[in-house]
Amino acid sequence: KVALIEATCKTHGVKLIEAAFAFPLAHPAVVSMIPGGQSLAQMAGNLAVAAAKVPPALWADLKAKGLLSKDAPTP
Repeated sequence: KVALIEATCKTHGVKLIEAAFAFPLAHPAVVSMIPGGQSLAQMAGNLAVAAAKVPPALWADLKAKGLLSKDAPTP
């Protein structure tokens, strides 16, 4: 399933990690997300990933393919 999600992300020009950062923040019960990092380079990488734009079409495509619940809140 992960491989299918990753392939779908690629068709939308999105890295899997970018979608993974954006997805939980769409849920109304989630107010923050704290990604791990053990170095300045990892922290810089996390900031870059968090700033990435994920197109709404990706979420619609994942739902259409059954890779994401149709009622899942998305950004």
